[in-house]
Amino acid sequence: MASKHNLISRLTRIVELFQAQGEHGFTFEEVNDRLKNSFIDENHSVSLRTFQRDIKDIASSLKIKIIYDKSNKKYVLSNDSLQDRSKNDQLFTIESLKMLHIAQDISNSNYIFIDKRKASGLENYNIIKGAIALKKHLEFHYQKFDQYKANFRKLMPLGLKESKSRWYVVGYEIKNGLRINTLKSFALDRMESCEATTDFVLKEAVDIAAHFKDYVGVTTKPIEGFNEKEVVQFETSIEHGKYFSTLPIHPSQQTTINNGKTIVSLQVVPTMELVAELLAHNQEIKIIAPEKLVQTVKQILSKNLKQYN
Repeated sequence: MASKHNLISRLTRIVELFQAQGEHGFTFEEVNDRLKNSFIDENHSVSLRTFQRDIKDIASSLKIKIIYDKSNKKYVLSNDSLQDRSKNDQLFTIESLKMLHIAQDISNSNYIFIDKRKASGLENYNIIKGAIALKKHLEFHYQKFDQYKANFRKLMPLGLKESKSRWYVVGYEIKNGLRINTLKSFALDRMESCEATTDFVLKEAVDIAAHFKDYVGVTTKPIEGFNEKEVVQFETSIEHGKYFSTLPIHPSQQTTINNGKTIVSLQVVPTMELVAELLAHNQEIKIIAPEKLVQTVKQILSKNLKQYN
């Protein structure tokens, strides 16, 4: 009998495959072949009888119906499931992938509510994870939010990073056959036609965690005027300071109490992502150091205020 982990992984992958395929569907042989090659450490291929039981479990627990279309002899998502993609995507948070019973609770109750602002792109997660583990190049089309069309990219993928419900693949980009020796991050929700292709050899060790260690989030471009790590400090009330104690902004965070105020200190490279994180607290905080960052935030707030004049 399959372990609970294997079962959850297999059911998860089945839904991912059919959601990505849309109305075209798969024959049993096609979906089984993809299950077999989806995970480098587990073989999820199954018998036809087991697959039919799996799609019944998916229908009962996740309310996603996969049916057999006799006209083209393929399994496809039902029309209801195709039209209700937003609800299905809500079920597919990383938490529900790990624990199927959470997704079951969401589907079968009216008292559990999840954040509807879930980023897309998780259909590429397993392809990217496999490419990283097997050291294969990724080829995909990537469309930035400020661009009108997607551009072809080739990447030597080295890691996956999550930040604020969005997932990013981190690696070295390949341009004109040459590796660009600066780590870049690509958001999964902006990737299209993602495919693992040729093998690559990485001779040196690359520490992805160390690359992001001095930054908040995934942005590593410093604000103009900053080139290295700084001690960033802001003050807030003792009451609001408890928020930062329960949900620290960065692992380097330290808090002290001074003259009835909570002083929060971070050792980070100042970026616009850090500024956005701090400004999200509105009047509850006041940045006090370094002075260059204080002036940068004043300029941003001044520009914002002018929009309302």
